[in-house]
Amino acid sequence: MLRHIVLVTFKPEATAEERAALRAAVEGFRDNVPEVRALECGENVGKGPNHHDFAVVADFDDMAAFRRYIDSDLHRAYVAGPAKAVARLAAIQHEI
Repeated sequence: MLRHIVLVTFKPEATAEERAALRAAVEGFRDNVPEVRALECGENVGKGPNHHDFAVVADFDDMAAFRRYIDSDLHRAYVAGPAKAVARLAAIQHEI
């Protein structure tokens, strides 16, 4: 199994609607991308200088499944649309 973790910091000017659209798009991966085995996401409820605004944790069978997800039309639409509200992100994939 492969776990994909993403930490997102929104652009300062990102609206509540843009943040909600990003979350809805990410949650849509759970039901609409067959390679996604599990997915959880949510807004940060803490505060700190090294904190991000939003996190995603998604599980895949293997790296090949992860690559198919990244190359999917749904993920490409996410990058071209809702992800435009992102100022920066940190991502990691590790085996579980």
